[in-house]
Amino acid sequence: MSNITKAYVETIAPLTDTIVQLILAPKTFVEYQAGQYLQILFDNEAYSYSIANAPLGSHKYELHIRHSLDNPYNQSLFAHIKKHGFVSLALPFGGCSLSDLDPDRPILFIAGGTGFAPVKAMIEQLLANAKVRPFELFWGARSQSDLYMHEKVVTWEAHVSHFNYYSSLSDTHKSRLASQVLSVHPKDLQDWQIVISGPFEMVYNTRDILVESGVSPDYIFSDAFSFETK
Repeated sequence: MSNITKAYVETIAPLTDTIVQLILAPKTFVEYQAGQYLQILFDNEAYSYSIANAPLGSHKYELHIRHSLDNPYNQSLFAHIKKHGFVSLALPFGGCSLSDLDPDRPILFIAGGTGFAPVKAMIEQLLANAKVRPFELFWGARSQSDLYMHEKVVTWEAHVSHFNYYSSLSDTHKSRLASQVLSVHPKDLQDWQIVISGPFEMVYNTRDILVESGVSPDYIFSDAFSFETK
């Protein structure tokens, strides 16, 4: 069940020329799980954004929003923020959080572009937990700048022995992430649980390739799947 709260926009910071980081400080903090998303309620519409930080005590919500001049909603949203300094939120939403996964099976995260946002929250939660289990991130984007927190992830990998990171760049190859995963895990992929996050087409394409390669759909998770029947 979701709750509605007002949140003041504490920070607007460019992560790239087209991706903006918002830090929202809610008037009343609503609890959520790492991997879930919220909705910004604006002009009688609800727009969904993944929460990019783990719930580790800050009582704030971090969002990564792809911002472009040809997106009229983004233009109106940022104009509203500039004028009023706050937004109305509904949360939490989503059934693809760490609490929905097998607590013992290793996790393989596959992210496309800003699909990194909920993965970042889940990895932060894993890093904060005392339990050690293997997890990996495969992050794909069109350009190096779209791997907008690459250095942060590299730092995680350097300090966490049970975490591996793989990145890839491509403008057109839709199956690149699935192919990369299969090349790294040619024989043991059935031992992992897989979380996929990013554009819907990429998510479905990646899932289909993995299932065709023998991965059980019972161990592939994404909030995108819940939209298939709508």
